[in-house]
Amino acid sequence: KQFFIGGTNSLRGFRARTLGPGTYRDPNIDLGKISADQSGDIKLEFNTEYRPKIAGIVKGAVFIDAGNIWLQREETGRLARPGVKFSKDFLKELAVDAGLGLRFDLTFLVLRTDLAFPVRKPWLPEGTRMVLGNINFADKGWRKDNLIFNLAIGYPF
Repeated sequence: KQFFIGGTNSLRGFRARTLGPGTYRDPNIDLGKISADQSGDIKLEFNTEYRPKIAGIVKGAVFIDAGNIWLQREETGRLARPGVKFSKDFLKELAVDAGLGLRFDLTFLVLRTDLAFPVRKPWLPEGTRMVLGNINFADKGWRKDNLIFNLAIGYPF
């Protein structure tokens, strides 16, 4: 069985299937298109969400997600990807995102919107993975590369 991470029901600050495994980052990923397909043998994921009632059927959401995927074995050969194996340093390889959302509870179903951004990018060199200091909502380039909008049905977890 293979796992992937990111997207509407996972780490919402990362596009689906673009994260991992481990510290690996596919150099061919075009962040404007969902064409990557990164998968792994091991998945670790944490999600927490606070949902205060705003008015009537509308609830707000403030959330933080963390996790990653890994392979059980190191890859070998010409196409081997570095940093993909699960190791004792797995905590240093966790991706983290944060965001805000709205929940529309229609009793028979929940419509959900989320706006999220990365807080920790595991593919960056150690010591530079926390990117809180780089957040710049006024910068169009930063917004294009980092803000992820999710629209979904049902709660994420």
